[in-house]
Amino acid sequence: MKGKKTESITMTLNLRGKNIVMSNAITRAAQSLSLAEKRIIFAAIAKMGGQYTPIKITAEEYANTFGMPLKQAYSQLKIAADNFFNRYISFRINEVSETDVDVWKIRWLGAYKYNEGEAHVVLSFTPQVTPYLCELEENFTKYQLSQACGLRSVHSWRLLELFEQMNTHKDNNGWLSISLDDFHHAMESPESYKKTFGLLRERVIEPAVKELTEKDNWIIQWKPLKRGKKVVRLEFWFQKDEQSKIIKN
Repeated sequence: MKGKKTESITMTLNLRGKNIVMSNAITRAAQSLSLAEKRIIFAAIAKMGGQYTPIKITAEEYANTFGMPLKQAYSQLKIAADNFFNRYISFRINEVSETDVDVWKIRWLGAYKYNEGEAHVVLSFTPQVTPYLCELEENFTKYQLSQACGLRSVHSWRLLELFEQMNTHKDNNGWLSISLDDFHHAMESPESYKKTFGLLRERVIEPAVKELTEKDNWIIQWKPLKRGKKVVRLEFWFQKDEQSKIIKN
């Protein structure tokens, strides 16, 4: 119909094989998403394929992609839809010191529509976000959605993205060196984790490393770097274990 905004409504019942492509700035930012919200938003990113258009995600697509019962998919779509306008990306910019840094926040979505009868959502990203998702030629992170479909922790998914940002080698190995402040920001660590490194290690880093090792075939080593007695930086060495993937399949 003339004048009506076109929605991308192609029915793709499984999005696992599609790629996530986003600016490295989003990879390093705080994303303020629960696991279900991240699944929906990033399924839409994978489906949009770098095009400036609203994206429709059905409960059936969502269930098939992330391996859950259809009833659970209905519920997660509805609950997440109610929260989308409160979700934003938070960038640390113009950082001078730990206490002197600008934080810039932009909302993920400018509009969304939830159809309860047909069990789908239609998502429209904000004009501020789309340049970080579309027509990227450099400084971007790319990975296949299937790598994250089995993950049960946002922390594991975020660590995967930090790895993939640095994973530029053909043999799928890389090295990530990140300040502890930037790691806390990306993982949205609570204040207690910032004060006590042992909590961050026990509840974020080690579980994420374990899950990526078991579910996405990574070989990971890491260590904290200290200035005096204080941990100030983290270093990770990682490689995809393709042989293990062949055996599992």
